[in-house]
Amino acid sequence: MKHVIPRFFVLTFCLLLVPAVVHAGTSSPQDPLQTSIDAILAILKDDSLQGEANTALRREALRKKIYERFDFEKMSQFSLGRHWRDKTPEERQAFVTLFSQLLENTYVGKIEDYTDEQVMYVKEQVRNDKAQIDTIIVTDNVEIPIDYRMYRTGDGQWMVYDIVVEGVSLVANYRSQFTRMLESDSFESLLQTLEKKTDPNG
Repeated sequence: MKHVIPRFFVLTFCLLLVPAVVHAGTSSPQDPLQTSIDAILAILKDDSLQGEANTALRREALRKKIYERFDFEKMSQFSLGRHWRDKTPEERQAFVTLFSQLLENTYVGKIEDYTDEQVMYVKEQVRNDKAQIDTIIVTDNVEIPIDYRMYRTGDGQWMVYDIVVEGVSLVANYRSQFTRMLESDSFESLLQTLEKKTDPNG
């Protein structure tokens, strides 16, 4: 598990934090991504939130904006796969809480160190209430394809539910890992593993 997280989300959140080189037309799933970018950049540039003394306030503001665009509950559900169906509401909530916290702990700090990479929005595919935004992030003369899979909620909001980095799906990768763990151990053991990884004193 620990080898997968940095590969996806460091790149992904860096992509959220840089201005778009190409911006598609209005009223598209790409528009809310741009809104998130602008909001996060504003937080990182806010003088009142700079410095170690303001770390807690700054990261809480970043978390709020990230949650506005990333549906961690949907990511959690898809990452758990078929095992989600037979879990009680309490078990599901425990998993969502820990899985989301794991992502937060690992990456909120990482996005504070972004540099001025360039991003190209190369393709937008929309079918009914699903969409995929294909992008390329250019950094240090390397082009890295990062695609966002989004869905439209009942109230018309476009939310990210999966990220594909260099052809590898975050959700599918986690689902494979969790499935292997649950084939040899219990769900309670999985939760305990997540608890250890999210324990600030661990």
